[in-house]
This record gives sequence, C-alpha cells and structure tokens, in this order.
Amino acid sequence: MDSLQAPVPPATTEDTSSTALPALDLEEAGEEVRGLGVGIFWSLVVIVVFHLLIRVLVWTLEALAERSVRRRLAFKSLIPISRMLLWAIAAYLILRTVFRVDAQGILAASAALGVALGFAAQDLLKNVFGGLIVVFDQPFQVGDKISVGGTYGEVVSIGLRSTRIVTADDNLVSVPNAQVVQESVANANAGQLHCQVVTDLYLPGRVDERKAREIAFDAAVTSRYVFLEKPVVVLVGDEFRTTFLTRVRIKAYVLDPRFEFLFQSDVTERARDGFRAAGLVAEQDWYPAVEATAPTDPDPSAAGGGLRA
Repeated sequence: MDSLQAPVPPATTEDTSSTALPALDLEEAGEEVRGLGVGIFWSLVVIVVFHLLIRVLVWTLEALAERSVRRRLAFKSLIPISRMLLWAIAAYLILRTVFRVDAQGILAASAALGVALGFAAQDLLKNVFGGLIVVFDQPFQVGDKISVGGTYGEVVSIGLRSTRIVTADDNLVSVPNAQVVQESVANANAGQLHCQVVTDLYLPGRVDERKAREIAFDAAVTSRYVFLEKPVVVLVGDEFRTTFLTRVRIKAYVLDPRFEFLFQSDVTERARDGFRAAGLVAEQDWYPAVEATAPTDPDPSAAGGGLRA
C-alpha cells in the first residue's frame, strides 16, 4: 500500500531573485537619470560662466584696443584666439570634471562625433575648419581692411562659422569662413595701422598735366590724414569716357585705415579748389566721368513725333 501512494513533492522555497532584479534595475536607472540631470545642470552652469567670461574679456580687449591707436590691432587680434581657447577649456571641464570621461573616452567620442557631424553638417564643419585656418594662418586679423566675395570693409570679428565685416556704408556683412578660405582675399593694411589709398581725379583732356599733378601732390601731402613716412605718388593718364579726360591718380598712405574715405574726400575737395584757382577747370569743361554706353534703338512710335504739325 505504501508503494502505491503518490510521492509527496518536496517543499520548495519561493524564488525571490526574479522579483528583486527589476527593483534593482529601477533603482540603478533612477540613479543614472539623477546623475545625468546633475551633469546637465553643471554643464549649463559651466557654459553660462564661460559665456559671461568671454563677453567680459572681449569687452576689455575692445576697450583697450580703442584707447591705444598703436596697439589697437594687437589687442583685436587676441579676441578670436581667446574666444576659441576659452570654449575649448569649457568643453574639457564638462567632459572630464562633470561627466568624468577619461582621455580615451574623449578621443572616442570626438571621433564618433566627427563622423556623425561629417554626414549631418558638412557645410558647418567647412566653416569651422575655415575659421581655425583663418585664426592660426592669419591671412588677416581683426581691424584689417579686406576685400572678399565682393565685400570690402573692416574686419570686426572672426568666429568659428563666419567672419564679420563692416562696410563703408556701415553694413555688417557675415562671410562664411569656407568662402574666405576658398576665395582670394585682398588685405589693404596687413596688420599695419597705415594703408595705401588711391584717389582718382578727372580733368578735361587739354589741361596742363604738370600743373595738375603739382596741385594734386600738394593736396595729398598737406592732408591731416596722410602718413608722410611713406611715399606719395601722383600718376597722370588719359581716358576716354564720353570725351577725352586727364586722369590724375593719387597714391598715398593714411595714418589709420579708418581714415581711408576721409582722406579721399579731403584730397578731392582741396585739389578741386586748387584746379579752379589755377584756371584748369571751367564750368563748361567739367565733364562727368561716366562709362560710355551703347546707343539704344528709339521707340518707333515716338520717332518723329515732334516733327508733326
């Protein structure tokens, strides 16, 4: 009878490990989320602090540059380098101190980020690398007068994405750094305070060119804006614009690139006064220097209209 009884299964203990694992996973996930939130918070704090620090530093350098004419370009050239250096320090502090990423992790993250950005933002990367090239190769610097992409003016800032230029009409033009690197850049002063300014004056073709050159030379060397340690050259040539003209070209250097247009206006005004006083210019002989245009066909309906009775 005993052999016919069903065996009693052994008592089993309840497996609590399967219920404990989800709880542990939730706790670890919560800790990771809290840690990530704290890291993001301190990252924002670092970004804000460095943003304010950069603004104060740029303002200080700008103020020092405007106070000292001789050192203006030197102080302005420090602005883009200081801005990039401080942002690099901020990124390093966020990765190493806030998120505690080691050097190998930074290199791996940089490589992965570079590959991702290479596909997603090729134009942005071109501009960033162009900005680095401009800062370290220095084809120009802040304060220089340059011409690029049909825009001529003073460089006021060099950023990672674009270079900003103020034109003679006080327009702020942002030129992408990729375009700056790819195109030819004409630099008027190349880091120097003095730069050459060319002023063209036009007279009737029959004037005494020697007298005109003498008057133009005197107007240039007596200008308050001229830099007399550099030569002043006056060239005379013939041009045909509606009629024959004598072109008097004055090539001189100014004390400051910002005096370029003031010098042109000053020399033009005083040279014309000299031309009138010397009798080289009469009212009926003052021809405008305009380009000759091809004649256009008159309107057939209007032709001869004035001949009808």
